[in-house]
Amino acid sequence: MAICSTCGEWTEPPLLITDDHGGVHIACPQCGHREPFVQRPLHFVSGASGAGKSTLVPLVRRSHPDYVIFECEAIDFWRFEGPPGVYASLHNQWLKVAWEIALNDLPVVLIGTALPAQLDACTMRSRFSTIRYLGLICDDEELARRLRARPAWRKTRNEQFIAQAQGYTRRLREVGEGGTAAMTLVDTTAMLPDEAAACIVRWVRASHIPMTQDRG
Repeated sequence: MAICSTCGEWTEPPLLITDDHGGVHIACPQCGHREPFVQRPLHFVSGASGAGKSTLVPLVRRSHPDYVIFECEAIDFWRFEGPPGVYASLHNQWLKVAWEIALNDLPVVLIGTALPAQLDACTMRSRFSTIRYLGLICDDEELARRLRARPAWRKTRNEQFIAQAQGYTRRLREVGEGGTAAMTLVDTTAMLPDEAAACIVRWVRASHIPMTQDRG
């Protein structure tokens, strides 16, 4: 309830309360009105530019028609950008979209560029019982080759852009190999697109949580 049905006040960020029986309620911070609340699970596939996200989206969609596969770049990032390099508002917008889809009892897979800590900092994070992460990684040399091979209009050929993409990939490796957030890593360096897409599909199926059974 973004707007409380009792007092009409704005309720963001939400106040979630767990009762003695394990049930979750969302409470209005203004008047205290409570409503039952069901948290949903979310899958998030992360990767730097050049890791293979946009190439894999249509392949995963064909293999998983029962899931909503949403590419985060569909939302214009410059509309939500904060200070240089800060995208907290954008990340929160991604979760808002995922939440609205999930309310229809449809499982959602977001595909974008964000680290677990960045999504955990979003006010919409509490809407989800869990976020399961998969990181698409690639060797530095292959990532640089892919970015330099793109058309000039994409502006990915300069060394600064390539270095940023490589740095982000190294951060994903750190999170997946020993970070505090559980993340499955898929190395696309030598994979064909169909092979990488199959890895994502297997991961989604293995970590699936039925929407109607999840209660936070």
